[in-house]
Amino acid sequence: AQLGLPREQFALPFLCHRLLSAVLRTSEVESRATRASLTELLSPQMGKDIVWFLRRWAKTYLLVDEKLYGQISMPLSTAFGADTEGAQWIVGYLLEKVINNLSVWSSEPELANDTVELLVTLVEKRERANIVVQCENWWNLAKQFASRSPPLHMLSSTVQRTLMKALVLGGFAHMDSDTKQQYWAEVLHPLQQRFLNLINQENFAQICQEEAVKQEIIATLEALCGIAEATQIDNVASLFSFLMDFLSSCIGLMEVYKNSPETVNLIIEVFVEVAHKQICYLGETKSMKLYEVCLTLLQVYSKNNLGRKRLDVAAEEDQYQDLLLIMELLTNLLSKEFIDFSDTDEVFRGQEQSSDAGRAVSAADVVLYGVNIVLPLMSQDLLKFPSLCNQYYKLITFICEIFPEKIPQLPEELFKSLMCSLELGMTSMSSEISQLCLEALSPLAEQCAKTQEKDTPLFIATRHFLKLVFDMLVLQKHNTEMTVAAGEALYTLVCLHQAEYSELVETLLSNQRDAVIYQRLADAFNSLTASSTPPTMDRKQKVAFLKSLEEFVANVGGLLCVK
Repeated sequence: AQLGLPREQFALPFLCHRLLSAVLRTSEVESRATRASLTELLSPQMGKDIVWFLRRWAKTYLLVDEKLYGQISMPLSTAFGADTEGAQWIVGYLLEKVINNLSVWSSEPELANDTVELLVTLVEKRERANIVVQCENWWNLAKQFASRSPPLHMLSSTVQRTLMKALVLGGFAHMDSDTKQQYWAEVLHPLQQRFLNLINQENFAQICQEEAVKQEIIATLEALCGIAEATQIDNVASLFSFLMDFLSSCIGLMEVYKNSPETVNLIIEVFVEVAHKQICYLGETKSMKLYEVCLTLLQVYSKNNLGRKRLDVAAEEDQYQDLLLIMELLTNLLSKEFIDFSDTDEVFRGQEQSSDAGRAVSAADVVLYGVNIVLPLMSQDLLKFPSLCNQYYKLITFICEIFPEKIPQLPEELFKSLMCSLELGMTSMSSEISQLCLEALSPLAEQCAKTQEKDTPLFIATRHFLKLVFDMLVLQKHNTEMTVAAGEALYTLVCLHQAEYSELVETLLSNQRDAVIYQRLADAFNSLTASSTPPTMDRKQKVAFLKSLEEFVANVGGLLCVK
């Protein structure tokens, strides 16, 4: 008050500081108890709660970027701002807390996971990471993890993956070139060397199923997922090059472990994570390399599973996981078409750009090959798994939206399967799935309008879908949130099949015995298509149609609903 500053500028930070002090005191009591070998008297839940708070506090208040705020608490900035002793002390303390927890609570997966998430928080922001890497404890942790020393090697696979992510993020903190080179030599080089030494052994085919060998392979695959998860725009060039060296070897492992579903799933997951985290930053050259290796992966998977029948419940679960991961991979590759932060390999400037002769592999090639794998394996039983069902319909909707011209080129049986899937999704699935299917219809109808070919299977299929969408809007109860998607689909289908639409309207009206309902319907349909010109794919006409459709649904909704 004496400084003329508002009281509230100090009230909240003061409360936060008191709360932090209380938690730190509790944390210190816990740490001293563990050092005194009194761990059996402690509660893992208390440890979990302490780490929960510290992680959120650090993410919000530790080394805040003051340039992002119009005003900031002076006590907060003074205590934990840039270049303060308080910030350096608390970073060192939190790092020590992480190491202590991982040593003492390695058998408590939830607490260990929250602990490594705190570590990620400390290094995901460059200002905090710059302090972390100056701590000797950080280097000891990195060496211990790289050498698979106890107790870190006893951590669950999920925790080890996140720990690797943190170690990689820390490696991009500010260090001189020699120090950085030394760091990567201690963190990544042992992983690469151990993996190559193992798979290049002459008797690898004989020892690959031994439990110790499988655990080493699984640990490496988990580490690769963690490395991919650490991708940011300023480190993607280095991480992409490092991971690409592994991906070809991972495809070879698909052959070796083709009868080990959990290992196959983890191999595919490595590709899923690389595509998910890196594809949006890759320019054309690097993207093509990733497409090629993903296509090879799918080809090997297809060869290994061709004609294989899985009859028991466990086998169906395995296939569920296989297909879910493959569809995630295909969806991630498709995302490049609408989320692209690359600038003609801008992030790879200075690296040699290869010029590939011959036809380049595109996202469409990989995705459509993947669809050839997925569609024949999908069954109504598998679609009962909600996550698999959602991923499947998201994938086929993306394909229809991004590559509608490829749909008519599908083999006949695959084309029929795709159309049956769309119909099943519209008529028998949740409103979310039904909406995805409706969104897939518009680009297919627009594709037919572009080609002007009226004897193709796609043209015939869209005529069938016209009736389905018409019945959905007029004769059936539906979620009002689907009206826009259904309206857009109906409009494009009406543009394509105007005579059939008129016939549907006439048939509906001729079946009405109630004169009042007949007139109400007739007026509503006349208003819906009141334009004197035939409907076309013109955007303004579509907007006017959708506006009229809202009034149409309000006027006739419930009149004829049969379910």
